[in-house]
Amino acid sequence: MIKFLEMREKLQKAQFAALCLYGNDVWVKRRALSNLCKMYDVTDDGFGVDRPEPTAESIELACLTPNMFGGIKLVVCEQPFFPDKKDDFSDKGKVANKKISEKVEELRRFLQRLLAKWEGSFLLVFFADSDKNFVGINGLETVDCNRLDRDSVVKWIVGFARRQGVEIDRFCADRIASYCLSDMSRVAVETQKLIDHGDVTAEAVDMLVHRDAEYVVYDLSSAIADKNAAKAMRIYRELVGRGEEPRALFALIYNFYRRVYYVRTSSFSNEEIAGYLGVRPGSVSYARETAERYKPMQLKRALDCLAEADARLKAFVDDGEVMNILIMQLVSL
Repeated sequence: MIKFLEMREKLQKAQFAALCLYGNDVWVKRRALSNLCKMYDVTDDGFGVDRPEPTAESIELACLTPNMFGGIKLVVCEQPFFPDKKDDFSDKGKVANKKISEKVEELRRFLQRLLAKWEGSFLLVFFADSDKNFVGINGLETVDCNRLDRDSVVKWIVGFARRQGVEIDRFCADRIASYCLSDMSRVAVETQKLIDHGDVTAEAVDMLVHRDAEYVVYDLSSAIADKNAAKAMRIYRELVGRGEEPRALFALIYNFYRRVYYVRTSSFSNEEIAGYLGVRPGSVSYARETAERYKPMQLKRALDCLAEADARLKAFVDDGEVMNILIMQLVSL
């Protein structure tokens, strides 16, 4: 198995007939494919990259048909290739799953036969959620394209900038990652913006990088957890001053504290919680940092305050008044 950030280095040392780009981050998979195109000098214009149907016959034909312009051909299968078993434990379900297992083994044998014919003319690339059916096939390597952790995001920012002749120190890179909640689709855009700007400093990051709304709420919650009412009110007023609606901010704060309570009272990992709640792992990381500063009972009282504020907003009490009272209540927990 190769990590996404190690892919360029590893593939310069070893050649493979096929790769499986697996994981839960579509941006990372797309970036890995883009890097492969650059490494093999292939233009993704419909000629150098072939995207056959996810069937054995179509994939074999694509792999064994030479690139009309010479050089290596990338054959990319972005749709599921292996069938998935069903969560059905009835007798009928067991029979169906047995047939699926047999089909998986048949497809694995097909890939083994196909890759045995490899002479360097093609690179077969699969997109998948998991590597479970691809492990153990000779000539095929798997690439971990799961969401990057904070340290990996920082390393990517530093390396990406360096390849364009710009130095970004780890402090600034960490700041970029923080403001973007380690969401690589946003990190890539904001980093390129800074590189195009020129000299990357902490001041430039603060000025140019758009802070994710959830990060701003985390900043506000940190001031509240510090019991710094003046700072909390200043952050809130700055948000309203730049056009944020109080009701929209209330919704973000409510969701954030619900997430904090869930993190504080459960034993699940950040990835598991992110999956259950449908949010980014970076959001859960910030919730965990806040959760460690509260006792569960304090967070329960915070949710009670938020529920009360929600009722007042629905009763059309002045938005600003409700938010001012809510922030002071949260500070006093």
